[in-house]
Amino acid sequence: MSRAIVIEGEPYLALETVAEEFRVDLVVLREAHASGLLGRCVVRETRVLVAVASLDRVATVVRLRAVLGLDLDTVEVMIARQRR
Repeated sequence: MSRAIVIEGEPYLALETVAEEFRVDLVVLREAHASGLLGRCVVRETRVLVAVASLDRVATVVRLRAVLGLDLDTVEVMIARQRR
């Protein structure tokens, strides 16, 4: 994995790096981020950074969205069900 950016003691990865690691189109992750589905993220200048601790959640979003082809609304419902 590429170098993490540490913010307040927590490692983050650029959204582009996460897309490369998960072999998913960056647009999929941008849409998920805009919908608040990726977990802990911060925006620094123009870059979206995803907390390494949120990568399990990112994997779930990728699986539901990119692999199974579910729309964002359905992904949001599925993630909400997981939290219960």
